[in-house]
Amino acid sequence: MQFPLKLNARFLKRSYAKRMFYGAWKLAAAYLFILIFVGVSYSDPELRGWCIFFLAIAGVGTSIFAFAWVRQSKSIDDWIRRQGDAPVIYALSEEVVESTSEVGSTKLKWDAFSSLTISDFDTLLIFPRSAGALTLPTDQVPSSALEYLKTRFAASGKKVEDKRKKGDPAGTDNDRASPGRV
Repeated sequence: MQFPLKLNARFLKRSYAKRMFYGAWKLAAAYLFILIFVGVSYSDPELRGWCIFFLAIAGVGTSIFAFAWVRQSKSIDDWIRRQGDAPVIYALSEEVVESTSEVGSTKLKWDAFSSLTISDFDTLLIFPRSAGALTLPTDQVPSSALEYLKTRFAASGKKVEDKRKKGDPAGTDNDRASPGRV
């Protein structure tokens, strides 16, 4: 099974941001707690050291997120610049997932992936022991390829999450509302 996909920087960055800031409300709550604690406690000399410590932790955390975002964003921009407007061709077989682009090609055995997550926005073939994933725009992946991916992952005992909303409004994939989803 073979199909082309047009990838752009906006899609790739948004998909990465969704993974990077998953559960961001927890991080926002921690930052809010730190700000409230510092605002209330900074004038107390006994707690001032803790205030400085928590602010330092928040600063280091912010720096790490900013560094990771800038690094990944530059990497995506560089890849898009080299790829141009050419599509990436994906080929799924019993043995491998193969992609061919202007930048190069790769063949990955199915064992290279630990799980499959499908959302209305993106389809992620997730690598084990890392935050990385082969990222595909769900709206461009043929429904037969999505079903093949789900079947292939389920058959090898790997986790399959289909987070798409039931009743596809665009009508591009009538199988989404079926009760037998994996």
